[in-house]
Amino acid sequence: MNLLSPLWAFCRTLEDRWARQYLFVHINKTGGSSVEKALNLRFGHVTALEQRRALGNRLWESKFSFAFVRNPWDRVVSQFHYRRERDQTGLRSQEVTFRKWIGLVFGDRNPLFLDKPRMFMPQVDWIADGQGNLMVDYVGRFERLEEDFGEVCRRIGREAILPHVKASNRRSHREYFDDETAGLVGRWYAADVERFGYQF
Repeated sequence: MNLLSPLWAFCRTLEDRWARQYLFVHINKTGGSSVEKALNLRFGHVTALEQRRALGNRLWESKFSFAFVRNPWDRVVSQFHYRRERDQTGLRSQEVTFRKWIGLVFGDRNPLFLDKPRMFMPQVDWIADGQGNLMVDYVGRFERLEEDFGEVCRRIGREAILPHVKASNRRSHREYFDDETAGLVGRWYAADVERFGYQF
């Protein structure tokens, strides 16, 4: 087993998760780093199904579980900038444009650029079982992160301040796309669009 795998990292923190009365499913690029910092949680991208398998059904069901989701097109823009800033897969050094990157990932499925498939999964896949049933008790929205995080705190009986760990002042996601690239992302994340009611 790859010792750097998300599930291995999750298993290292099982003791914490047994003790806590709540479980967080951190979907990438949905404000999860801020949530983890606010609640003093260890960083990790582990699906709800993986967590339930590691903990067992009984323990999973005994805890309050939650996640946050985000408009898929906005999430993709954030992901592009995050990867470009860190020059992942040579995005910055090769000067790969947003439009070209969208085509390489969501059109061509180029393995060089689709190098971490987990990070490109539809958000539904993070929090649903094999039959598509949502497994978490509460799904907050990135678009109203502070308000929904406040609801999480109310439910878990915690007082916490949500920091903006990776705050950004980028322009609207709509300005990044043309019809072709918007369509590629919309088809890739069709399950998120349908389940959570997002629109371009």
